[in-house]
Amino acid sequence: MMHAIAAAWLMTSLTTSPWLIGLVQSAFSFPILLMGIPAGVFADLLDRRLLLIIAQCWMMFFVLLMSLLAVLGKMTPCSLLILLFLIGLGAALHFPTWLALLQDLVPPNHLSAAVSLNSIAFNLARTMGPALGGLLVSILGAPMVFLANGLSFIAILLGLLRVPVKNRSILNTSQGIMNSFFQSFLEIAIFLIKSNVLLGATLRFALFMMGGAGFLGLLPLLAKENFHLGASAFGELMSLFGVGSVLGALLLPRLRSTYSMDTIIVISSLIFSVILFFLTILKTIIMINALMVILGATWILVIVNYNIAIQLSASEELKGRAISIYVVIYQGGIALSSAWMGGVASHWGVASSLLLGGMTVILSLLLIPLLPLCSSSSSLRIE
Repeated sequence: MMHAIAAAWLMTSLTTSPWLIGLVQSAFSFPILLMGIPAGVFADLLDRRLLLIIAQCWMMFFVLLMSLLAVLGKMTPCSLLILLFLIGLGAALHFPTWLALLQDLVPPNHLSAAVSLNSIAFNLARTMGPALGGLLVSILGAPMVFLANGLSFIAILLGLLRVPVKNRSILNTSQGIMNSFFQSFLEIAIFLIKSNVLLGATLRFALFMMGGAGFLGLLPLLAKENFHLGASAFGELMSLFGVGSVLGALLLPRLRSTYSMDTIIVISSLIFSVILFFLTILKTIIMINALMVILGATWILVIVNYNIAIQLSASEELKGRAISIYVVIYQGGIALSSAWMGGVASHWGVASSLLLGGMTVILSLLLIPLLPLCSSSSSLRIE
């Protein structure tokens, strides 16, 4: 999270183009859109710990290279986007493998709790990382934040060495490496078409991300141009978003005991859409801070429910590939949403862009009657 704050803020010092600033999110997330599902196939076929170690080493190298270029003053908008793209390739392998690893560490009846706990951990990082990143950017500059992030991979690698190995060698199959890969890819494609729950969750989540994720790419511009904030205050906004996400994740078990997934998603999506519009017209920093907390809470209530629905819809042998679909939609949605909303903002302004984003989120709710996540007989309804 510190790295994302530093990269976004560095881009605002390299260019004033809303489109290029929005592409900071897209450059990192677009490789996950391209490679996420193949990575999920590998997560089902190979040793997940080994894949994670490879991904961490890859990302660490390019993060440290980014730090070096920034220190030398050689960073340009183009080189920044290329390096973010290369780091995103490592993340494309990391995210589905990391989420699939949860099923190796917990029994199936604890999977929902593990997903929620993982979301809390992620959003705790979202809470503390931006504030710390914004503070470090304002004091030390973006290059030092990149360096700190690069060195932090060492701790992750040491932790991965303690994870027990569970081999999934494709070399033992009769079809060979490539046949096994394409057969696995075909299996998840067929399952996606046949499973109403997985198909519904996929399409609806994709629409939500296409409309809702773009504000993450536009927030640096909003902070600098609309709210007249510095790097530290921008980090605080992202931290407040993370605080809301943690609160939402903590509230989720209580809500799931009373309401269906669809009910939680509908209410949260509507509130999220309204807040996107109000962010463009409010000038009082207290109100903006409060809305960022609510925005984070509604965001996590939507995406965690889709995450759980996608995971529970798949069998054990398809779990990694199903998770990869979630990761592709999540990160790919950030990439595409940031790109198109940044383009709209360049021509018609940030307010128009966020308004269209909110309308797209609402559009995703129109699919619920056709593709519900739960019914009276569905195992995905948690009561």
